[in-house]
Amino acid sequence: MRCVASFVLLLASCTAGAAVAVTVPFSTLAKGLASGVGQPTQIVVRSQNEWTALWSRHMRAPSAPPPPPSVDFSRDMVVALFMGERPTGGYAIEVTQIERTDAGLSIRYRTRHPDPSAMQTQALTQPFHLIKLARVDDSVTFVAENPSR
Repeated sequence: MRCVASFVLLLASCTAGAAVAVTVPFSTLAKGLASGVGQPTQIVVRSQNEWTALWSRHMRAPSAPPPPPSVDFSRDMVVALFMGERPTGGYAIEVTQIERTDAGLSIRYRTRHPDPSAMQTQALTQPFHLIKLARVDDSVTFVAENPSR
């Protein structure tokens, strides 16, 4: 019995310091292959002014761009990932999971690259993924997963 009690205490002490990650739900606001943001960029947006400026830059319309999707920044925030300009089709970027720990938010994303032997659209692309999630003022870390083909 004494051995079992010691084991339970040992097990509890091993897990006491471990951070518990909680999965954070998110929704896609926009995702595609054409953006005015030509450099690889990861942006966290926490205000309407920042959102309006980013949306205008992203849409790069010669005249007034359509209004950005509605976001209540008192409750939500936006995370934007831009892969930068690519020479052909076949590229993509996508948020796959968000976790919250004591250290802040961890945003996992995956990029896709074309198979070198496959035929691709011969056009410049700028893959992007814009998401909305519950607002947190913690630090945000972006974690790239292995690229896929």
